Amino acid sequence: MATENPARSATLAVAPPPSRPPTNGGLTSEQTDAVTHVGGPLLVFAGPGTGKTRVLTERIAWLIRERHAAPNEVLALTFTSRAAEEMRTRLSSPTLLGEDGVNGLTAGTFHSICARVLRSHAAVFGRTDAYTIFDDVDLRKLLVTTLAQHREPIVAAAARCGEAPPQEVLDEIGLAKGRLWNPTVYAQHSDHISAAFIAAAWTELDRELLASNAFTFDDLITCTAWLLAEAAGIRTHYQARWRWVLVDEFQDTNAAQMALVRLLAGTGYGDSGGRLLAVCDDDQSLYSFQGSEIANVLRFGDSFPGHRTVVLSRNFRSRALVLEIASTVIRRNRDRQPKQLDAARGAGGVVRSYCFADDQDEARWITRRVSDALAKGISPEEIQVLHPARWVSMPLQRALAQARIPYRVLGSLGVLERSEVKDALAYVRLLVNPQDALAFDRAVARPARGIGEVGRRHVVESARARRIDLIAACSQASSIASLNVRQREALEQFAAGMSAARGALADGRSLTHVVQQLLAMDGGLIAHYEGKLAERTSARKRRDTARVLEDLRSIVGAVNAYELESEEPTTLAVFLEQTTPMHSRTLEGEDRRITISSIHRAKGTETLLVIVQGLEDGVLPGWRAIETPGSAVMEEQRRLFYVACTRARDVLLLTHCGRRHDRRNLKQSRFLTEAGFQTQSTGA
Repeated sequence: MATENPARSATLAVAPPPSRPPTNGGLTSEQTDAVTHVGGPLLVFAGPGTGKTRVLTERIAWLIRERHAAPNEVLALTFTSRAAEEMRTRLSSPTLLGEDGVNGLTAGTFHSICARVLRSHAAVFGRTDAYTIFDDVDLRKLLVTTLAQHREPIVAAAARCGEAPPQEVLDEIGLAKGRLWNPTVYAQHSDHISAAFIAAAWTELDRELLASNAFTFDDLITCTAWLLAEAAGIRTHYQARWRWVLVDEFQDTNAAQMALVRLLAGTGYGDSGGRLLAVCDDDQSLYSFQGSEIANVLRFGDSFPGHRTVVLSRNFRSRALVLEIASTVIRRNRDRQPKQLDAARGAGGVVRSYCFADDQDEARWITRRVSDALAKGISPEEIQVLHPARWVSMPLQRALAQARIPYRVLGSLGVLERSEVKDALAYVRLLVNPQDALAFDRAVARPARGIGEVGRRHVVESARARRIDLIAACSQASSIASLNVRQREALEQFAAGMSAARGALADGRSLTHVVQQLLAMDGGLIAHYEGKLAERTSARKRRDTARVLEDLRSIVGAVNAYELESEEPTTLAVFLEQTTPMHSRTLEGEDRRITISSIHRAKGTETLLVIVQGLEDGVLPGWRAIETPGSAVMEEQRRLFYVACTRARDVLLLTHCGRRHDRRNLKQSRFLTEAGFQTQSTGA
């Protein structure tokens, strides 16, 4: 049974569409100041719903229209491909620059821009321009393989200080790279109990990455920053090319990204960084666990002397009551730029808190509320349920499934993360980069060719010993004594298929044709699954196999779309970049479902109705924050609550339980208390 907390509520009928900033020239005075500023570095504080993206796009359009810059002299850095795509879409509208006006403009994520720079300078790091980008799954597999080989430096370090689990090793390496540390610096300065072991593993991991002609995502940033810092000629080239630099979500930058921005903007190299505009909201800084540093915002003036600050305060998204709740809580944070959001849409809104005996009651109640909202004509895309941790949403997912209400879970496996799709992409990766040992290992094993892990390792060792690529090593499998006749024949057939696709690529055939040929090769994936489809007897197995074949064909379709839509010369290496998390929407579809999402993933979104789960002490805020109530950890948890609330335009429903999973006697989140909601008893 739900207990409704009436402390904060107002009645609202079906809401009208949200008010938006006036179009094409009708900017607020603060927005105009930001758009037309030319006198030095500018830091724009843009709260939720204040028109941040509009300021960035209007700024770019103004620079180009007023002839301060040509399109190819503008660089816009974002954290998500979605943000970069939205920016380009808005700029190409007739009211701004039009389709032709954005030709040459560079807008992309930090990772994608750095990948582009490194394609031209990969040789500096011992790679070719066909290098592979290893994702988290690749990297973990490579680390586990490296650790299993018991190399002497790793064994010696483990004996001195003990080992650390693989994921912990990778997390530590990622954070250290974000600080621009190398293994030696890490070993000297880290307070981790297994620092020497992690540093040794890092060194060996880097050797394996070099041998595989590969970078990690962190490497893209750190190597580009190092390149620009150390190579004056290259630095000058990119500073001259991108004379105007704009950065979105600046509060999420880590030390490496901050260094990159400084190097591109010219600061410290005879320029004041005067052509830099950084947009941020310190109240939405959520990623310290990934190395982001709010100090980059709070000490912006130290890095960019003579800077100016503009604060956008007019919120065009949420009703006044929603903003009042969020602002009341966030004002308790000390390390922030003071600001007060003004609701352009005026008074009103619904904000209510509900208490439940347990998470099963909560799940059933949310399901009923969602069903009622859909029955009243609210679109499913206008409903999202947010949580601070994925486990919180599991009872709700079961309840929605039982009620047959379609939903999507942001962060769950998408098309690109399905095993069969990653298998197919391994073929493409190996074609592009025939030194990629992980791609080889996956492609040769799927479908099974009778070549086990030991046999595949012998092929890799043979290739490296003879200094040939892995496709060549397969074609010469007869010279690998440890392989039997069937294994040699299977490898030679695999090499023939790969070589045929390589020949088609060299002959100038379309990328679509090459990938189609690659996946349809004798003994390859399409032939394997078509054979399976013919063998299947049950309807479910046939349906599953047909879905796999459709996924494989979707890769060919994605390559075709890339060729048709790209404004630059097309290569399979760049296509592969677009299938990584930097461009995670390449094969994803949109449909009419409500959304379940972590608060972190929901950042940047807005819907009419938002329901926030898990508002108990120990969940949000978490126990680590509760143990240090005045700490930066608690302030970041408070920002998480603030972000969750400000996703709502009209209706914000906040829920908490007395018992959640195996946790009992839970109390309502102190953030609800700070917002003015009365403490409630659940009767649990």
